[in-house]
Amino acid sequence: MIIEYRKPSEELAPFVDHLWEKKVDESGIIPYDIETIFPEDQTVLTYSFGKEYYRSHANTDNFNVIKGIQLEGLHLSPNFYKHYPGLHIFGVKFKAGGLFSFVNSAVNTTNNLSLDANNLFIGLPDLNATLNFNERCSQIENYLLNQIIDKRAKKYSKLWLMLDQLGSDTSFHTNSYKTITRLFQEVIGISPKEYVQIKRINQSLALFASKKNIRSQDLANQLGYYDSAHFINEFKKYTGKTPKGLKNTLFEMKKSDFVDEFKQYISPEHLLHYTSIFHKIS
Repeated sequence: MIIEYRKPSEELAPFVDHLWEKKVDESGIIPYDIETIFPEDQTVLTYSFGKEYYRSHANTDNFNVIKGIQLEGLHLSPNFYKHYPGLHIFGVKFKAGGLFSFVNSAVNTTNNLSLDANNLFIGLPDLNATLNFNERCSQIENYLLNQIIDKRAKKYSKLWLMLDQLGSDTSFHTNSYKTITRLFQEVIGISPKEYVQIKRINQSLALFASKKNIRSQDLANQLGYYDSAHFINEFKKYTGKTPKGLKNTLFEMKKSDFVDEFKQYISPEHLLHYTSIFHKIS
């Protein structure tokens, strides 16, 4: 399996987190039967050049074929995937709310769905499989730069500016909180509360991956939960598992395989980001 990542150009960096590609030769091996991706705060534009793959949302009972160009909306429950040798996927992962600046439709209508991206974007480029990774990155970046909707980009920037001010201004007016909540729902597609919950679950997964035997109470303390019960309930809400249940699932794994297993649950760059943060704290 070949996985490549690239950060976007400086002009796209406010909206796009990274570009990526996953490829498995026909003679290759998929190291899992079902890939589980727990909720994240980002949407993904994907191109499928190789063998079809399958996705089921929130359970493993209803797998649907994924092919062509898709927009995977922000998901509030786990997504499950079946991949096969011959897989070749190229993707653009937007930052939280980044999609808002490129489409005229309401972003919350994409939540928990995988949709034909041609119904959301105008004139998407045909990134055929003969291009190499960097060529695909360049073409999609040029396309996206020409698709930025100024009015919506300004609203996106306004939201993050207000959030920055919120963190440093104790006199922030009540009406500003209402404006932030409204903008949050419009630009990101979920409530501020849901956003914070998802971020903390991603942080807990990374902490869990960095220290297999960490206790739920320790995770709750480090992430600012009122108590471990609140953390466990929230963890189960977004992952479908309790921390203990997930730990038991992975208990027999070799130590060297543990972090690799977590690549099925949290994006590798998030895993590295959060584990580096908490390694520094500890």
